[in-house]
Amino acid sequence: LVLDAGAGTTPPERGGLARLACDLLSEGAGGRPASEMAAWLDGLGAAFDATATYDAARLSVHAMNDQLAEVMEYLAAVARRPDFVPEEVARRRAMHLDRLRRRIDEPAEIAADALDAALFGGHPYGTPLVGTIESVERLAADDLAGFWATTARPDTACLVVCGDVDPGDAVAAAEREFGDWTAPADAAPPRVPPQPGRPVRAGDVLLLDRPASRQTELRIGGIGIERVAPDEAPALVMNAILGGLFSSRVNLNLREDKGWTYGARSALLRRRRPGPFILRTAVATDTTAAAFGELLEEFERMREEPPPPEELELAANALTRSLPLQFQTASQLAGRRAEAVTYGLPDDYWERFPERIGAVAPGDVREAARRLLDPGGLVLLAVGAVAGFEPELRRVGPVHVAAADGATAEPGATAEPAP
Repeated sequence: LVLDAGAGTTPPERGGLARLACDLLSEGAGGRPASEMAAWLDGLGAAFDATATYDAARLSVHAMNDQLAEVMEYLAAVARRPDFVPEEVARRRAMHLDRLRRRIDEPAEIAADALDAALFGGHPYGTPLVGTIESVERLAADDLAGFWATTARPDTACLVVCGDVDPGDAVAAAEREFGDWTAPADAAPPRVPPQPGRPVRAGDVLLLDRPASRQTELRIGGIGIERVAPDEAPALVMNAILGGLFSSRVNLNLREDKGWTYGARSALLRRRRPGPFILRTAVATDTTAAAFGELLEEFERMREEPPPPEELELAANALTRSLPLQFQTASQLAGRRAEAVTYGLPDDYWERFPERIGAVAPGDVREAARRLLDPGGLVLLAVGAVAGFEPELRRVGPVHVAAADGATAEPGATAEPAP
């Protein structure tokens, strides 16, 4: 069951609301307590999962074909009638907060959250999907119930059934459990609001200080593309060549040639609105500035030189020849259909995907790189012992230093770039 109940519908001060609501769906529904819900699911021999991304909430049940009617009843109960019992909410919220407290001690998580905040600020994309300690502490049972009543609604929902079942039986079961589901009188909230202006100037360098660290979490980020974008195919090929594969340029440079890292990768996180382009790696403190320099040189080479045919072919094959592995099980097929529903993909999207990737020319890759890897649109970020690399990074751009204490990264003391 795909619902427009993602984290993109919630403001930053309510961060983590969508994820926590999904965690609570099976902890009591329709007057059945959590223990009874668990026994019900066990009796069906089924597995239930509920999760929220920025763009949607997805509730899924995996069961034997002959349990279709009973499974549909369970799915309707958790989707339509979750109880959000205050005691259960308090218990799951405490578990969630424990995870968040552990998370803010992880340099990789600090870097990820700080980069999102730098790129998106007060937009939902600037807040972690799991929220922050401050936002989750404020969430109560009434907040979860209100959110679910507003966003989990039939006029923006889609039910996907995949398996060796009779379509008529599936429709009958769905009608029986969901046929009388009515939408609230109020209009559905916007899926994801437009992105505001960026809070951190492009070209700036953000340094989060952890004086005892011997390793630096290093990030370069910018605004990428949305899930359905005209230049999607060239952008995907460009990313594969740059850092999307083990054999990509940045990994071969920093790992295989220099021996500075266990791995360097880049990714285009495509969402309903343009998501982030992120390059991530971790290096020793004394190679931080040099690693930034190597990465920026790789960016410039992508922008100036079209890739050679053999590199283009390798990237295209990596993106297309693995596709059959993603359509093997009923769960995978249902997931792909749910993805198509969430993002409005055409029915022949995956059939035509290899053709679109194969049509990408070297010049198309260079143009995608010129747009996505423009130094004027990127933010550089490092989490580590700042004293070991700050002086060298002043030559890259304006430097902002803050403590890596898990708080949202805001520009602190600024050092202008050296001449």
